[in-house]
Order: sequence, then C-alpha cells, then structure tokens
Amino acid sequence: MKNTFFLIKDLINHLKGNNSIKESLNKFYYLYKRNNWMLSPVRFFSDFKNIKIDRPIFLLGPSGGGLTLVSRMIRRNKRVTSVSGNYKYWAGADEMQLVYGPILPKELTGIKYKVPPHPEFPIPRGWLYGTDELVNHHRKTEKDATKELKEKFKKILRWTIKRKRLDKEKVRFTDKSQIYTLKVSFINELLKESNPHFILIVRNPYAMCFRAAQTKGGMNHMKDKFNFEERLKLATEHWSNLMKYSLEDKEKVKNFQIIKFEDVLKDTKNTIQKICDFTDLKFQEDMIPQKDHKIPFGTKHRDRWYPLKENINQKYLKQLTPKQIEIIEERCGKYAKQFGYKKP
Repeated sequence: MKNTFFLIKDLINHLKGNNSIKESLNKFYYLYKRNNWMLSPVRFFSDFKNIKIDRPIFLLGPSGGGLTLVSRMIRRNKRVTSVSGNYKYWAGADEMQLVYGPILPKELTGIKYKVPPHPEFPIPRGWLYGTDELVNHHRKTEKDATKELKEKFKKILRWTIKRKRLDKEKVRFTDKSQIYTLKVSFINELLKESNPHFILIVRNPYAMCFRAAQTKGGMNHMKDKFNFEERLKLATEHWSNLMKYSLEDKEKVKNFQIIKFEDVLKDTKNTIQKICDFTDLKFQEDMIPQKDHKIPFGTKHRDRWYPLKENINQKYLKQLTPKQIEIIEERCGKYAKQFGYKKP
C-alpha cells in the first residue's frame, strides 16, 4: 500500500502543468515503467536463487557527469538490462537507489529516500550528499557489509534480472546510482561472488562545479538559502569527496576503470569499445548514437543522445571569474590534475 502511494504521488507531481497530451502520455509511461515494480507481488514469494548475477556493471560519478548518455549506450546492448528495462527500452530510469528507494535498505539509497535530516539541505540532494557535512552519513566500505544486507541486495538484483530479461539467456545488469560512488568497496563486498565491474566517469570539475552552483542537477532548492559562492564551495566539496573515496576504493576492488566524459564525446567509438573490452560486452556499432535512432516512448531527457555535444564544457568555463576558478582549484585541483584537466 505504501509503495502504491509513492507511485500515485509521483504520477500526480509529474503530470502537473500545461503539458500537451503527447508530453503527458510520455511522462506517464516513463513513470509507469519506472514504478511498475510496485505492482508486482512476486518478489514476496521467491528468493530467485536460480537467477545468476553475472558481473554487474556500475557507472559512478556525480549528476551531470555524462552517466546518462553512457548508460544508454551500454543498455542498447542486447545482453544488458537495468531496473526499468532491457535493450528495447534503453532510455528509461537507471538508478536503482531512486527507483527502488522505498524498498532498499538505507545503506543503498539516500538521495531522495531514507535521507538523514538536515536543517539547511533540502531533499533531493543530488549535489549535496557528498559535502563535508553529509558525506559520512553516506560513505560505506567493505567493513559495513553484512550477511543480511548482502542477501537483500542480491535478491533485489536477481528479481530485477528475471523481470527484465527477454529470454532465459544470461544477461548483465547495469546501474548508475550516483550515490554508489561513495560505496564502491561496500557494493563490491556485497556482490563479490558475482565479480562486479565499476566505471568512474569523470568530467572537467571547473565546468561541473560551476554548472551545479547554477542550480543545475541537484541544487535547485538552494538559491534562497545560499548565494552563488556558497553553492560553488558546496559543489567543490561534493565533487572532491566523490573522487577521493572512489579512488580510495579503487585500490580495494578487482575491476575498476576510469573514463573521461570528454573522450566519450570526442572519440565515441573507441571509448565505448574500451568500456566493452573492460566489461566483456560484445561491442555493437548500434550502441553509438546515430541520427536514425528512435528514442523510446517514455523517455526523460530526450536530448541526451544524438547529436553529441563535444564542446559541452565551454559555456561554463568561459563564464568563470578568477575568484571562482580559485575556489574550485583549492578543493578540486589535485584530482583535476590527476585526471588530466588543466586550470582554466
């Protein structure tokens, strides 16, 4: 009953406004595909132990870093599935920490659901959960993994695979829950028998932090409480903490790859081929965005496909003032340099 309430509430909130009939239907179908798991009682009656979790793929990084685009490319592969569908619905919701938020243990969600209270930071916290004030509430390591959490997480993944695969052949689960960037060794420990693969997607922090401070991608509710400079400092805390802890965990896990989003945009085929080689997926030309591709009905952010925007950072970099550059450099410069980004 509680899950049905979440579904109805989401539908009402997203369908408000003066949308066209087509837009409203598109939103409705997106929400249905994202939330229809709530209408399935099967998960209460089985543990799905006959379903194998085979080398799940987790995309890591903050909101706005290019994860949606990369996720869609991967999900066009016929041997990949996600929380909302298989390759026939490759552009649906793909963050289990949001989609399954109501049923996941609090250790596996936290941006929108089961969020620790804070007097100044509103919900959802897309660019806030990694700030110095909150990061310790969300950071989890292999030491936090328990048998109970392992069984709950694996059951949800097995159930998802069973629901979304088209046939009985082996498929690979993929997900881009951004908060898992703080939980790499934790996720790895929960799923170590399944040999998980992690891909950290990085993007120029000078552009990303400025973009976030403009209230795009997670700070939409912050304008009344914090001025631009304060929001920018929070963004640098968030970005640098995500990089710090994911790189710490990199040394503890077997399969970890770093990809620059700028390479995805400028050298798409070779970069996706690199991801396929790392994850042992068969590369398919059709994974690359093309003009004749039809975006599935029920897609949010339909513009995140074709054409690719190679100079996506420039509109933010050219707005930076010397003071703003120094604010970002102070906190993010170390990791920016490590990833090959130069101070503007």
